[in-house]
Amino acid sequence: MPNNVPNLYRWGVFRRLANRLESLDHFLDAMTEILKFSDAEDRQIRHYGRKIISLTEIAYATMNSSNIGATLLVICPEEHVPYKAAFFKMLVLIRRRRSAFPAYLNTRISALLDYSIEHNMVLRTRGIDPRVQLGIKELIIVRQPRAARQSTIEAVTPVSSARGSSAGSLKTPNEPLGACLRATVERETDALELGLAKVDVLLEALAGLMATILYLKS
Repeated sequence: MPNNVPNLYRWGVFRRLANRLESLDHFLDAMTEILKFSDAEDRQIRHYGRKIISLTEIAYATMNSSNIGATLLVICPEEHVPYKAAFFKMLVLIRRRRSAFPAYLNTRISALLDYSIEHNMVLRTRGIDPRVQLGIKELIIVRQPRAARQSTIEAVTPVSSARGSSAGSLKTPNEPLGACLRATVERETDALELGLAKVDVLLEALAGLMATILYLKS
């Protein structure tokens, strides 16, 4: 095995990294070493896969016990952003290289990913998106603006008109039909955006409540 990744099957190496991940004191140093597997070969991921997942599970527990939260549903104080960012970089690594991990680890990998990054829910607290706060581009969800959706709708409409012109006598009826359909889609889109805006407000309130509960428990 190349020397650019830690030999996790040496008990001293694994135990040292595990101990460092159990608190925030040396958490970043340990994560820096583990993240070296980002550029590892598939055979290295397979060889060390069980150890990598075990260390990530320890980091997961530390995120929660330190009230940082191993979730993208709440923001964290600025002083904790480096720790949370390092942890989520590890999750992104696991997701990106998942096919290289042994199949028997799938259940444990799913437990790490499903409620952390394998969802498209975006909550904003005080206008801050937790995904953007971490600065990891693989986590950021870009919502398609309404203008882009509108251009998609209008780009599709001429296809119906073209079909109408090829049918001769059907050209005139299809034009008002296309306009009617376009108006209906626009109306439904506006209603959906209004509904999403209301949901955003409710989710922000929920995220604030969750953050308050975590603070009171600390």
